[in-house]
Amino acid sequence: MPRIVLATFFFLATALPAAAQSATATARLGPGQTVTVTAVRASGESARLEIATPSGTQRFDGIGEQFLTIKSGGKDSIIVVADLNGDGIDEIIVRGSVTSDASAVIVYQWNGARREYLPLDFTADNQDEGKPFLFVDAASTVTVVRPGTIEVSATRTDQSGRTNAVVERYRWDGDGFKYVADN
Repeated sequence: MPRIVLATFFFLATALPAAAQSATATARLGPGQTVTVTAVRASGESARLEIATPSGTQRFDGIGEQFLTIKSGGKDSIIVVADLNGDGIDEIIVRGSVTSDASAVIVYQWNGARREYLPLDFTADNQDEGKPFLFVDAASTVTVVRPGTIEVSATRTDQSGRTNAVVERYRWDGDGFKYVADN
């Protein structure tokens, strides 16, 4: 009898949609100006980001199936707001699960000329052009370690089955984030 109850529990847990998510943060837009950032994932829907700017609300759909946490300042958050490039205006960092084993990190930066937030590019060491997201393993840890640096800590397994801890670093280069090292 206990096996039936346990099997029923696991069936229902996998059949039910993931729980809804919601978080709000405030980002500095300049002296005396702020924007409200809201991460939303309603039951049965994909994750989206909404940014209430002075010129209206921007909505970014397709963040992923759900938000995943990012570490910053010793805390885990689904929205990280930080001035990554030292200009006095906060960037907005989010991470969403895109498959069961992969996630995407996206950094949004205020573009004053266009009066909107735009995603910044990440460039790997073997790429000439960047992409507006960084794919990382869903099980990895993403950390904003200091202004201008994002670290991805992951465990990799080689062909022989040995595991190795790897830390990849991406640093602000004036236009986006560029891969600088791993160890």
